[in-house]
Amino acid sequence: MTTIPLPNFLPADALDDFEKFDGPLIYLAAPLEHPDRSVRQIRFESVNRYCGYLIRQHALVFSPLSFGASLDEDAIPNSAWYALGLQMLSSCDDLRILELYGWQDSVGVTLETRYVRQLHIPVSVADPSTYEVKLLHGN
Repeated sequence: MTTIPLPNFLPADALDDFEKFDGPLIYLAAPLEHPDRSVRQIRFESVNRYCGYLIRQHALVFSPLSFGASLDEDAIPNSAWYALGLQMLSSCDDLRILELYGWQDSVGVTLETRYVRQLHIPVSVADPSTYEVKLLHGN
């Protein structure tokens, strides 16, 4: 694989920011599904706020909920979402779950948690109000 030296690729101000993002790659999981559309919207907004918070802290974060927001969810089956999520998750250093109501019953969060335990990736949870993080499983 060919690597392009960053100073030749990025503007100076972007290079400064790039170098600040040197921590672990966090996969941000949270429940989304709910029969009430307003609950789904609140969950989506909560995830995006927390994702923004992490980025402002210079964390490297991937949020499948944030990523998929502009895609046609009816045209993409759950199996495709699971395949994409697990592929991304296998490259991450930490599974962080935003503790929104119902997270323990979420099919997606359960699948992601089971998968990372097999990969020995740490699992932590973040309080959606305080953003306090607790380790659930792993290092």
